[in-house]
Amino acid sequence: MNLKQNSLRRQPQQKRSQERVERILDAAAIVFDEVGFEAATTHAIAARADTAVGSLYQFFPDKLAIFNALELRHVDRVYVIWDKLLRPEVIQLPFADFIHTIRTQFQKLFEQPTSRIIFVQFFTSPTIFKNIDHSFTQEAIQFMTKLLQTRNPALTNKRSQLLSEICVHGINTLILLALRSDKAHCQEIFIEIEILLKAYLKDDIGDEITNNNSIQPWEKLAQLYQLNSRQSLILKYAAARPEITIQNCEAMFLDVSRRTLQRDIKVMLEQKLLLPQGNTDRRCYRFNRELPNL
Repeated sequence: MNLKQNSLRRQPQQKRSQERVERILDAAAIVFDEVGFEAATTHAIAARADTAVGSLYQFFPDKLAIFNALELRHVDRVYVIWDKLLRPEVIQLPFADFIHTIRTQFQKLFEQPTSRIIFVQFFTSPTIFKNIDHSFTQEAIQFMTKLLQTRNPALTNKRSQLLSEICVHGINTLILLALRSDKAHCQEIFIEIEILLKAYLKDDIGDEITNNNSIQPWEKLAQLYQLNSRQSLILKYAAARPEITIQNCEAMFLDVSRRTLQRDIKVMLEQKLLLPQGNTDRRCYRFNRELPNL
């Protein structure tokens, strides 16, 4: 999603103009948050941005165009959080810290007027949206599925998909309740969200399941052979199951090409960490449990 292509009437060429656009968006988020989209006016937004309304119209034809630009800002911020949560240093946290990190990342996101107003409006006035629809919810479910399977590769696709659907739809409902509440009650609800997630996900990605607190054979090998984070997670998956396929790897790493994943597997085949099975058409791999380092 590109702000330049979707929302602006005129592209800001100079740094000062770019800063003015950002000020307008910041001001609009605050005004929308305070009085709602319907009651907001371009004059109120311009006044909050400390700029002339004529300057606002140079970049945005109306308040709807400003709102649509805020949609893109929200999406970009969500993507940044998703990227952070998928990093190995987060995935490998103890379970309680892992869930706490998820909660705090999204609570901080919704402390910002932009994301707060976009989220609430999506569930109350979806027809004004141009850049976000229900496919973004499905994208969130796909992200959650990837997050859960990365933490516990032994989870089946069916189980992780179900967990993700319950988490995303359930938490969205609670976040909407929180954002419609006063500040103190909002904080209470986010804390309860963390408690709920810990209780719901413990049996599938808790420390007892993922063994984050002890060194597993695959971890020793990953350290010994200096595997990268992606290769380490593939090896972890293979160690937890009878076999692994390239399709399993693609499900774990949706944004990584098959060729890159094949190179990762080739590295581990050469080091005899994985052993090939089957013919070329139905090739799969298994974890080598007979290595002397185990």
